Order: sequence, then structure tokens, then C-alpha cells
Amino acid sequence: MYINENRPPLMVNIELGPEGIKVGSKFYDYDDLKNFCVLYKPKQSIKNLYFEFKTSARPRLSIPLRRMDALTVRNFLVKYLDEDLERSNAPLSEQLTKLLKL
Repeated sequence: MYINENRPPLMVNIELGPEGIKVGSKFYDYDDLKNFCVLYKPKQSIKNLYFEFKTSARPRLSIPLRRMDALTVRNFLVKYLDEDLERSNAPLSEQLTKLLKL
């Protein structure tokens, strides 16, 4: 499952590979991505993977990790992308959606 901020969640297969990320039938090359962040806060039920694109015209890509091991995902991606170490909370839009139960 992944969440695009302007669309409802979709259940799709996610594949992380040496060239990029495949989300359903859509492929994102690492060259198009600025960075990633794995946000894992078990007490708050947060376990998400975020990708920021190099161009601001593309919305952030948010992927719930569900049963995936967050450290394994992080250790794989850090070989290909910069990690956003400053993000410590879910994006405001996701926090508001959760708070307002939208």
C-alpha cells in the first residue's frame, strides 16, 4: 500500500531494487528521488517510508511498511539514496488526516 497525499490509499506491490522503486506498475528511478526517510515510532503506530522527489512538482511518496522490517529497508536504501535524518515526525498532512480521521 502507498499513499499519495492527494489520492486515497491503494493496495499495490512495492519492489525496491538496485535501479529504483517499483510501485505497482509505476517505476521511480533513484535519479529522480532526492532522499528517503524511514519513520518508525511503535508507540504511535507509525512505520512509514517516505520519498521526496528532486522536483517539487511531484508530491511526496508515502509507503506504510506494515510487516516489513524498517531497519532492513533503511539499510538497503542508504546504498542508493541520501537519507533525510532531520525528519522526526510524519508530515503535517498525514498527522491532520489521522487526527481528523479523514
